[in-house]
Amino acid sequence: MNFHPLLFKDNIDAFLSDVVPHEVSHLLAWVLFGRVQPHGKEWQSIMRSVFNCTPNATHQFDVKRVARTFDYVCDCDTYALSTRRHNNILKGAQYKCRKCQALLRTS
Repeated sequence: MNFHPLLFKDNIDAFLSDVVPHEVSHLLAWVLFGRVQPHGKEWQSIMRSVFNCTPNATHQFDVKRVARTFDYVCDCDTYALSTRRHNNILKGAQYKCRKCQALLRTS
């Protein structure tokens, strides 16, 4: 998870009760078991047994204030892609518009 000060400020309790155990469990899984699936059985076991937390791999934070998007276009529309999809495109991924089937490209 990328840390953002506004996301932390808006969700202090959840960061302390959920995010910190989540990230420390990743560290413990790596130290104890080596290279394993990021949210696999080892990580889940640590979340449950060490932190008494439900092993959730995702969060429910409202990221509208901190999410950055990148504008892409096709032949019929404009799309605001997430940072993850934008980075995937920079690495060679291609996304098509579901309506016109044209490849999305920077505007």
